[in-house]
Amino acid sequence: MQLSLLSLLSAYNLEPTTYNNDNNDNYYNNYNNYNPSLQPARTYQLSFTSCLGIVIGSIIGSGIFMVPSFMIKILPSPMMLFAVWIVAAIVSIIGGLVVIGMGTAFPQARDLLDYYHMIFPKWVGYLFNLGSNWIINPFGTVIVGFVFAEYLGYFFPLDPIGVKLVTIALLLTLTIINTLNMEIADRFQILFTGTKVFAIILLVVFLLVPGKGSIQHFSMNEIGNWNTIKIIGAFFAASTGALNAFDGWYLVSHLTPEVKGGVKTVGKSIVVGLLICMSLYLLTTFAYQFVLTPHEIANSNMVAVTALEKVMGGWAPALVTVLILISTTSSVNAFLISSSRLMQSTAEQKMLPALFKYKNKKQIPVAAFWIIFIFQTMLVITGTYEILLDFTLFVVWLFVTVLTGGFLYIYIREKLVLPGFRRIPMILSCIILLAFGVLYLLNFFITF
Repeated sequence: MQLSLLSLLSAYNLEPTTYNNDNNDNYYNNYNNYNPSLQPARTYQLSFTSCLGIVIGSIIGSGIFMVPSFMIKILPSPMMLFAVWIVAAIVSIIGGLVVIGMGTAFPQARDLLDYYHMIFPKWVGYLFNLGSNWIINPFGTVIVGFVFAEYLGYFFPLDPIGVKLVTIALLLTLTIINTLNMEIADRFQILFTGTKVFAIILLVVFLLVPGKGSIQHFSMNEIGNWNTIKIIGAFFAASTGALNAFDGWYLVSHLTPEVKGGVKTVGKSIVVGLLICMSLYLLTTFAYQFVLTPHEIANSNMVAVTALEKVMGGWAPALVTVLILISTTSSVNAFLISSSRLMQSTAEQKMLPALFKYKNKKQIPVAAFWIIFIFQTMLVITGTYEILLDFTLFVVWLFVTVLTGGFLYIYIREKLVLPGFRRIPMILSCIILLAFGVLYLLNFFITF
């Protein structure tokens, strides 16, 4: 599996390229006339490790401790759950490769918003601004913040108002850290993400080493009498939960101008980060299923706690709670770092008031950070984030599908010549991602 993925990655030349733009006037009018505002030199640049911390931090939140229960209810086959995780990871990795291709094709671009400008009319960029800055990023951050507050209640019981206050306090603390010093914020993200990965591995060790499970659990399934169509439908439905667990891999692309090595480093961090996350998801799923039967997993709202209690006794909830607090803190911080850059970029392209693009002497977008904090605080206080909870992932895949389709259209129609860039793998990657996106969107409308 890893060999094939690495082979696919090697099909791409990640260096900036030049174009043969003969007879491409229609497209290149848009390309040549577009010039993102020049950025002053940053006082601090992000490394590959920094990007990896953001990728893993934004992907792994609390889903790893709960999603397997949702998945096995839909697809009651332990072995097929591994296939679901792998397919979701491959789709996400292909998405990462397509973003790498866009970054290589458009070396002037700084983030996903720039790609929309390169490919579509400006009004599409406005829609992306609306969806990303005011739906996807703030709602996703607030949801994870609420998870942090609710699990903190295990140690310090909180009423509903207390949960909201803790959520706001978390957002405020991380906003202050990020606006004061980017280097400290970066080290904070690396530390918490590294701790999260280590703790998840430790969780797997605690579940497997005592040997209190059974390999027979993997042969239990309830799909023996299902027809092929029902199995495919259940597989695809379960994959939506897995895709949700992989959501966030694209956020690091908004920091490309601040990264040493630019799109090359960002691209590698996306692929490596997704491979690490896939490995962690597969390991934890294996550990859960070794300890618990499919029925026990399906009936558990907190499968990690249920599994640890069975192996190690009553202190399991406290251990898992600490792990969730670390994991969600890392996720919220990654979301804030990324979304602030996108909002600043949007303001620089005059899609938001000029105030939104203000940066301090260290080139930190402090205005964007505080505007995001104010908006998220309003969501927390009013509780309106719950309204669009199910809609958030739909918006993500809508924009991914539209952007992929537009890039594929331009890539084929204009016959872009990208030296060192293999044409067929790029086209196939776009087609696979586009097809999966269309199926996901259709499934959303059918089941909504």
